[in-house]
Amino acid sequence: MPTVLERGDQYFRELWTGFTEGDRNLLQRLLQGETPTTQDKASVRKLVRKEILCKEGVEFQVPLVQKYVEQRLEEET
Repeated sequence: MPTVLERGDQYFRELWTGFTEGDRNLLQRLLQGETPTTQDKASVRKLVRKEILCKEGVEFQVPLVQKYVEQRLEEET
């Protein structure tokens, strides 16, 4: 997986910059096992439409995207 993340770096960076602060906050909370709140409705809809989250909006659709988000959030802290 590290090789794929490295080779797809441009895609993942563009994906990341397309997230709003609210999107990033939601993704971080999902990684911590929390569920979306009613205030997250717009972000959930957007991330489902972009195929980041599953239709239920409580888990990542693609494990590779989840891994990238985990790494990115870890780097930022």
